[in-house]
Amino acid sequence: MFSLKRVLIILFILLVSFLIAAFFIKVNKRETLLYKIQQWVTYDAADWENYEKNKQLLASGATEVTTTEVTAAEDDLYPVDTNRISPEFRALEIEKIKKADFGRLVIAKLRPDHEDAQIALIHLTDRKLTDVIINQKINIKVGTCFENPKTVGNYRCVSCMILLYNREKKDWVEAPNGENFLKNAYDFYQASEGDIWQARELSMRIPYDYALVAKYSK
Repeated sequence: MFSLKRVLIILFILLVSFLIAAFFIKVNKRETLLYKIQQWVTYDAADWENYEKNKQLLASGATEVTTTEVTAAEDDLYPVDTNRISPEFRALEIEKIKKADFGRLVIAKLRPDHEDAQIALIHLTDRKLTDVIINQKINIKVGTCFENPKTVGNYRCVSCMILLYNREKKDWVEAPNGENFLKNAYDFYQASEGDIWQARELSMRIPYDYALVAKYSK
C-alpha cells in the first residue's frame, strides 16, 4: 500500500503539472483548463482543423446580431419522416402533408451554406452548439431551402431542414448526446442584402428532406 508520504508526493507532482499546463496552455473564456488538456490528449489532426475553423467562424460572427420576434412555431410545422412513424399516426401525417400543398413552395436560389447555417445556429443556441461541434464531433448540414414570405421586416427569409453529421462516424445522428436543444428545421434570414445569415424558429411547414438524409448516411 502507498504510504501517506508517497501519496502526498504524487499529489504534489500532479498539482505542479497542472500549474505548468495552466501557464503554457491558452484557454479562452468558453473553455476550462481540464477541457483544454483533454483536447491536447485526444484530438487528432481533423479535430484540430475543425476546432480552428469554428474558432474563426465564432470570431467573424462575434458582433452582436439583431433578433427578430416571431410567433412560436407549432410542432406540426416540423418535417416528419413518414417511414419512421407507427402506422396509426402515418395516415394522419400524410393527410397533413397533403393539406400543406408543398407543390406551392418555391426552392430558394439564395440560401445559407453549411457553415452559414452552423454559425447562425451557434448564435441562436447561445453557443451551446459549440460544445457539440467540438466534443461530439458533429457539424450542421443544411438541405433544400424554400422561400419564406414571412420576412418580418428582413430582406430575405428561407426555411430549411438541417441534420447533425458526425464527422467521425461519417453518418448523421438523431440528436446530440445529453440535452436535445436542436430541432430539425429552422428559418434562416438576412436583415439586409448581403448580410450574414441568422436563424430563428421555423415559421412555415416544409417537407422532410429525404435527399439530405440519404446524402449523409453511410
